[in-house]
Amino acid sequence: MQIHSISKALSFPLLVLAGCFLYRIFVSPFESDSIYILIPVVLLVCLYVFHGPLDHWWLTKYPIKFDDKLRDWLTKYFNPYTLLSEDAKKLFENHMTLYMEGRLFQSVGSEHRDVPHDIQCMVAAHGLILTLNRKDYLMGDMDRIFLYKHPFPTPKHQYLHNVEVDTEDGVIILSLEQLTNAVLYPQDYYNVGYHAYAEAFVATQKDIIYPDVVDSWPDIEAITGWSKEQILSQTGMKELSLIPVHITIYFSFAEKYKAINPERYQSFKSIFGR
Repeated sequence: MQIHSISKALSFPLLVLAGCFLYRIFVSPFESDSIYILIPVVLLVCLYVFHGPLDHWWLTKYPIKFDDKLRDWLTKYFNPYTLLSEDAKKLFENHMTLYMEGRLFQSVGSEHRDVPHDIQCMVAAHGLILTLNRKDYLMGDMDRIFLYKHPFPTPKHQYLHNVEVDTEDGVIILSLEQLTNAVLYPQDYYNVGYHAYAEAFVATQKDIIYPDVVDSWPDIEAITGWSKEQILSQTGMKELSLIPVHITIYFSFAEKYKAINPERYQSFKSIFGR
């Protein structure tokens, strides 16, 4: 039997021990050893506080077998995965397992709901391909991913949009409608999954020097066929940083990017590989 969460496995005997002490206190409230209940309680608090790093360490040491259905999805719908070597695929799958275990995915609507693993995989794949060769493949404290079915407003942007990244709060917010369309029809829809994780990547990976992209909207239009206004419309945002846009189209339109601007393509290839 494989343990998915070492923190939960360790919590169970501590809860039993705490229960035994509570029973002794109830039966004999003035026994001198009742103070020992603090031992399991303190350990349980520590497990709760540090369960994330602890579970991550455990799963790194004892990886879970990757789900065949998720592998089939990646093979069918996520082209960057198919281009990886076998060793790189195994590394990607291991990162995927750890990412899905270590990050909070929630579907947002009338109430917050858990997100199915296949949807988590679809979202996470766009970030993990960016960080495959990075030590910090979890992207720092970007640990919450909120998913709406359709375009959404937020307190910071009180109009309908399809992607938002709040690096201060560690939150990525996406419209599944736009992302799913971009996965199925990459030539017709701007990929907000790549864009969101590109913003998070730029914010958390501080040691990277990016190529000059000033005044490069004409290049973007030549590669994608979309004007600045069309990309802004697809994201729903009023303005966009150009580096995340270039990262997005580097992965979405690789061959065209290479043909139109080979020098900048090589710069991004040196950062992300291909």
